[in-house]
Amino acid sequence: MPTDDGAVLSFGSISTAGQAFASGTLRLSKAGFAWRAKESTRTITVSATDLLKVEWLRGGRGHQLKLSLRGGSTLRLEGFRSSDFTTIGEFVSQQHGKTLTRVNQACRGWSWGELDVTSGAASNLIFRTGGGNNVKTKALQFEEAFEIPLGKVANVQLPGNGKELALDFHVDDTAGKMEEELVEMRFYIPEEEDAKKVYEQVKTRADTSAFAGESLCSFLHMGVAVPRGRYDVDMYANYIKLRGRAVDFKILYSSITRLFLLPKPDNIIVSFVMSLDPPIRQGNTMYPHLVFQFDTEEKTSVDLPISAEDLAKKYKSKLNETESGYTWRVFSKVLKNLSATPLHVPKTFKSSEDGSGVRTALGANEGFLFFLETCCFFVNKPPTYIRYDDIDYVEFRRMDLERRFDLFIALTTGTNQTLLFTNIERSDFEPIFSFLHESKKVPVEGAEQLKRTGGRQQVRMVDGDDDSESDDDDFDPNAQEKEAASESSSDSEPEMIDEDDDVASKPPRKKKKGE
Repeated sequence: MPTDDGAVLSFGSISTAGQAFASGTLRLSKAGFAWRAKESTRTITVSATDLLKVEWLRGGRGHQLKLSLRGGSTLRLEGFRSSDFTTIGEFVSQQHGKTLTRVNQACRGWSWGELDVTSGAASNLIFRTGGGNNVKTKALQFEEAFEIPLGKVANVQLPGNGKELALDFHVDDTAGKMEEELVEMRFYIPEEEDAKKVYEQVKTRADTSAFAGESLCSFLHMGVAVPRGRYDVDMYANYIKLRGRAVDFKILYSSITRLFLLPKPDNIIVSFVMSLDPPIRQGNTMYPHLVFQFDTEEKTSVDLPISAEDLAKKYKSKLNETESGYTWRVFSKVLKNLSATPLHVPKTFKSSEDGSGVRTALGANEGFLFFLETCCFFVNKPPTYIRYDDIDYVEFRRMDLERRFDLFIALTTGTNQTLLFTNIERSDFEPIFSFLHESKKVPVEGAEQLKRTGGRQQVRMVDGDDDSESDDDDFDPNAQEKEAASESSSDSEPEMIDEDDDVASKPPRKKKKGE
């Protein structure tokens, strides 16, 4: 219930409406309006001198208060009850000399209508749809469905056939964990000329300052496994841009949470993973991880138009005016330093074939599971990030088979509580078991028995034949490792970046046929 304390009204559980949803407390006084969030330090204040109009309408979570301000901007607050109309109306009339008016709204739920871009210092994009028929003329009347302040728009583009208007919004870094926020919206405009007209209007009024500036370097025709396609990649001072045939992505460096450089055991391909929060969206699909693919022998050279002073001060002399060498090395080094994001690489784990990962399958998707120092990562589809601290326990399954086994992982957090990696080579049991159980202290089901038997289990007799007796007796989990040590092969993986070091320049060598 609101309380009237002299010249002050207070309302609890009032949320912001529009791009972001967050609950908080609203106070009305003679000086103006003040809203404070519950789960963060975010506050919104409106001075009485900036208040032009106060309107009352229905919202998604109760009744809504719309404040029209000088300069053309608006503020919407919702969560009011119908009985609050009289209380607020009397207050703004006495304290601010304004009349609280009810607004007619489009309430038929139609998803088509008309777009209008208002003029002024703080422009809005207004969407109107059918609200009813004119009694006299019988013509369809359009009424306002919602409006978007263009100052919240960070990027606008016309993807696809040029008839779709895509808007990306600025993300509030101060928002609480439970707060909701609109990050993207799309409109379909049947006429291409009309779409271009609205695009130009929004582009000139949107706040694209975060995406301003000139490109520092570009990488052309980059192979990307997730989302699949080929993209030209441009790196700017504050963001990275991916330009594809049908869609473009602009990603702020502040949205990049982690980088991973993962050499596949064949020594031919290196996967580079970029983790994002918030993720990018293509249609209805969210992509929290982007997976780039590099040929280990491809080379490139880029010139960075950065002053020597900035290279020394801002980037701590970790970048040079010209970066050249293997493409995977140059790309990861430049992006790591421009975004100031940690780069994670495999260090201590080695499979039976001296690789940093093992071949396996997650569901119906084949790929590679890499074991890093603080996590393991599966590529390519779906890219799966697993922190060791989030693992409840692991279990080695189908250990009665001669050639392969499965790795079951139970998690304590996340939407996918369990993961099953299948068809891992039997020779990789010992390296994985030792790394997880002894090095990373991850709980393993039946660890003592597995440690005692080396993963060997009695194979069931099938049709009266016991084909496993000699195999089990002669099985040595270290046999392949010993054999590899005796060979004179000089194959090795590409040298990776340490988490805090630059990329090593030693090139990898492809395996020759028959090796």
